[in-house]
Amino acid sequence: MEEGIICSSFWYIVAGSFYQYRIDSELNKNIIDLNIAGDWVVNHKSFTSRNPSMFSIQAFEDSSIYEISIDAIHRLIGQSQSFLQMGKIVEESTSRIAFFDNNYTPDERYLHILKNKPKLIQKFPQTIIASFLKMTPETLSRVRKRVS
Repeated sequence: MEEGIICSSFWYIVAGSFYQYRIDSELNKNIIDLNIAGDWVVNHKSFTSRNPSMFSIQAFEDSSIYEISIDAIHRLIGQSQSFLQMGKIVEESTSRIAFFDNNYTPDERYLHILKNKPKLIQKFPQTIIASFLKMTPETLSRVRKRVS
């Protein structure tokens, strides 16, 4: 999904990996989120507001996904209100991103990823991990040395 497009689907990653990013004024990719097999991927703000996305979502490697469209979600909600929970699950992951970025030190962010999603560190190169953690690759190297 590209920036400027309205997000109209959720994707469940069966195999592979994705990253969500925004290009800044200096044409750098700023990583917003990283996703691996077993994760849901969605641009939550665009999906819920029905406005064009400010971010892009791209596969990092060959991947296999399941897609569920907004129309299918509406049909499922019509059949069972329990499908309203999908929105809460996705919203929690989005609010985590802002909390994570603003309230943790670089060491705490790295330790959080190491403890909760170590496969991200195995799957993505250091430059992408550093961007996701909102630090330079050099700072990430120093953090990794302190944490080891």
